[in-house]
Amino acid sequence: MNRRKLLQLTGVSLGFTMSGCLGIDPPQDQDLDQSENRSSGLDTNTETARTPDPDPDSDSDSDPDPDQSETQSFADINAEARQTLDPDHSIQIQNELSEPVTVTATVIREPTGETVHNRTYTLQPFAIVTAYNTRQANPESVEEFTVSVTANGSTDSFVVKTNNCMQDLKAQVTKPDGIDWVYTIC
Repeated sequence: MNRRKLLQLTGVSLGFTMSGCLGIDPPQDQDLDQSENRSSGLDTNTETARTPDPDPDSDSDSDPDPDQSETQSFADINAEARQTLDPDHSIQIQNELSEPVTVTATVIREPTGETVHNRTYTLQPFAIVTAYNTRQANPESVEEFTVSVTANGSTDSFVVKTNNCMQDLKAQVTKPDGIDWVYTIC
């Protein structure tokens, strides 16, 4: 059981890293020498280096305000990602049990209340199936889909948003917890 949780945490951490939701935001009050960042893994094309003003007593408007940055903060990037359409989110179901399990997956498109997917699967031990992809509903804007999974008398639901912040979703059927959700958001 501990190995499964470790693998889930590793997968979520890797998902955050790959989707750009984790990173290092350099301190705002220090000037950066970009040559020092070459091996740090930071994208030096997005950092802003300030040059000292040759005449510190001048009232020149050309000196940038240190409180303003030309780069977007992670909060700004995440806010933009939440508003940007990404219709391609797969919904997978995985049997973590050592015996076959019957699973029902239902997907409801929230703006219309339409059931876009309702199917029952028999999953062999440790099998995984892609039950649905939100791309099939052809969303034209960011929408919410409620995914419900029922297995062994246990039902759980999760809301998927068709934006750049949400990644794919996996429902894992487990004995002690019933259904675990594995997902990455920013």
